[in-house]
This record gives sequence, C-alpha cells and structure tokens, in this order.
Amino acid sequence: MRAAFVYTNRDKGLVKMTRFMVSLLEKAGWTVKAIEVENITSPVNFRPFDLVFVGSHVVSSWGGKISGEVTNFLQGVSGMEGKRSIAYIRPALFGTDKALRRLMAQMESSGAFVVDFEAVSTENEARKLIDRYLGKG
Repeated sequence: MRAAFVYTNRDKGLVKMTRFMVSLLEKAGWTVKAIEVENITSPVNFRPFDLVFVGSHVVSSWGGKISGEVTNFLQGVSGMEGKRSIAYIRPALFGTDKALRRLMAQMESSGAFVVDFEAVSTENEARKLIDRYLGKG
C-alpha cells in the first residue's frame, strides 16, 4: 500500500506527530511519501497513492483557521478526485473542531473523499489513527 502525508512544517508538534505516523506505516510495510507544503517546487500527483493524509495546525484560536500554505497547496493539487483521505489537526485550546471542519471541506473541494479525521496531540492518539488503517483498531 502507498500513502502520502501532506502537512505544514510551521508547527513543530505537527511535524513530530506526522513523522511518528509515517514511521508507523513504514514499519507496517507501507510505502510512504512525506510532503511538506512549504518545500514543494513542482506539482504533486496523488493518483499512485491509496491513502492521503493531510495535516495542519490551528492558526487562529477564535476563527479555527488552518494553515494558508495547506489551503493553497490543496487548491492546486491534481489526482485527489475520489482519493481516500484522512484529515488530522494538531489541536489548540480553542477552534480545533472548526479548523478540522475547514480542512475537511478544503480537501473535499479538491475532490478527495474524506474517510476519517482526528485531532492528534499525543503519540497514543496518532497510533490509534494509524491502527485503524492497519486493521488493529
């Protein structure tokens, strides 16, 4: 199986959780590509991937906004049509649910089929999210 992780590197906690989830999938035998949206220089096509994870952090506590870099990336992406995808957010004190809904809406507007979503703040929560797709959860 092949998976892609799309995330912003502006939040160190999100980067840590993403790398942890990538390592879990790789240990299970998946081929994983990690894509930091700030470091993209050429278009990315998601057609070869079975599952696409998209992560962001909460930018605005009151508005529940997500990273502008992630939003811009998703607007110009190709191959997301009908792709099974998972949204994950590094939670904040306020605005987490609203940010998660905004991220899922942005993914769906790119054509993705969001099959799961989660606010991930600990390695245990990240492991539970990954285990659901490894048949352990």
